Amino acid sequence: MVDLNERHELLYTSSPIAALPIEILSLVFHEVQRTRRATGKPMIPHVEITLSHVCRHWRAVALSLPSMWCVFQHSYAPWYGPVRPTRERLAVYLERSGDHPFDFWIDFKTNEPVYQWLLFPLLEIALPHLHRFRVLHLLSNANHSLKEFAEQLAGASVPLLEICAICPDNNRTHEFKMASLVANKANIFRSGAPSLKYLRIDETSMCGFLPPLNAIVHLRIEVRRTALPTLIPNTAFDAIVSLPNLETLSHSSELFELQEYSGSVPKEPIRANKLKHFRSANILITIYALSHVVAPSLESITINGVDSVNEDGQLSIPNHVAFPSLRIVAFTRGRLNSPRHGPNLQKLMACMLNVEELLFWGKTRDQNATEDTFRALLGTDSAPSPWEKIKKATLNIPFSSPTEILLYHQFIAAKPNLEVLRVPPRCLELPTFLQGVPPHIDLRAIDESEPPLPLCWVPGPDWLDTEEDPFLSYCRVFE
Repeated sequence: MVDLNERHELLYTSSPIAALPIEILSLVFHEVQRTRRATGKPMIPHVEITLSHVCRHWRAVALSLPSMWCVFQHSYAPWYGPVRPTRERLAVYLERSGDHPFDFWIDFKTNEPVYQWLLFPLLEIALPHLHRFRVLHLLSNANHSLKEFAEQLAGASVPLLEICAICPDNNRTHEFKMASLVANKANIFRSGAPSLKYLRIDETSMCGFLPPLNAIVHLRIEVRRTALPTLIPNTAFDAIVSLPNLETLSHSSELFELQEYSGSVPKEPIRANKLKHFRSANILITIYALSHVVAPSLESITINGVDSVNEDGQLSIPNHVAFPSLRIVAFTRGRLNSPRHGPNLQKLMACMLNVEELLFWGKTRDQNATEDTFRALLGTDSAPSPWEKIKKATLNIPFSSPTEILLYHQFIAAKPNLEVLRVPPRCLELPTFLQGVPPHIDLRAIDESEPPLPLCWVPGPDWLDTEEDPFLSYCRVFE
């Protein structure tokens, strides 16, 4: 009687694929792995494990390829599979990957007490290999403070590290000596991280997991789940936005103590010579940046507004600001205060005369706020809109009444250079809407598979990197 393993071998040797040269088979393995990872959803069991268990020949080929074992992913989620073999699997991946650059993606957001028996032992296994890590992506929560790990990382050498995300998301931040916080005061990787380009941190990371920032190109600072944000003085924000290599800055939290709370005001303009993309979900931070930052290379901004609901005593953008390179402006929905038609919006439009693309995501719970801001973007006879160069627009505003449909038509009429218009899918089913769209405009439905904002980076599996992007959560399409 032929056992199961022998049967697999017989089936394989009789298959045409058995005649493939090892070089070709290796390319096939890598393509299968790449395609599966591109979906953003991990296969359980993982592709490389499945391939290595087909037959002896395939196993030998898979084990001979260090690049097949250089990405380790794990999430503490019920659908991800058993957690107890995780340590053994990581040790095997580290061994089989040899000296190949290694990617380490971990998501331990759980209420289970797994830190001492599972999470920290995983990190201990990884520590001796940090010198070849290309990615260190670690999400946790208040149940796992990672304090011991921070101490281990203080003097670690990470010459190859390009992508780093460490978000402990503690309920209580450590005591801050705020006056001494500066952008180059590293808590970890103090011996240097020369290749580090992408960094994602939360407010607790800045207390104990801040790496050297001089090489950073893409920086995300986000409040994730903590109820009480820590206030950081203006000087820290000034140092961050003026980092020498910074091209993208995404700031979604209320971390910084600003002028309204007696924060310092810079005596000289803050130079951000390489900054290309700026995202801010806080009106005060947006006004502060627009007022004090000189960014000659700025190409896109993503904001939820520049005028508060209550305009009494609000900060004002100076009249002299200018961003000549800015081409894309995106308005998202705000959490609390809705963006309103006010003097700062008028100044914003006047200082960005070369805008070619507008993305406007209306607020579903406050239709009046949506219409107020949108009318300001349209312009009036007394205050015409300076944004006449717009070629592409994404407009997500209500369309259930003739007045709302008229807003779309007025926008189209006021933008003579408009070439592409994206609207909610159901708009395309309304004859009253279609009648007001000239035939030369490329009319499209907003496709949720496309990036809803001008800045949407995914350095790794989207199930680990975008599931908490607060800006994307504001971009729900009207139905």
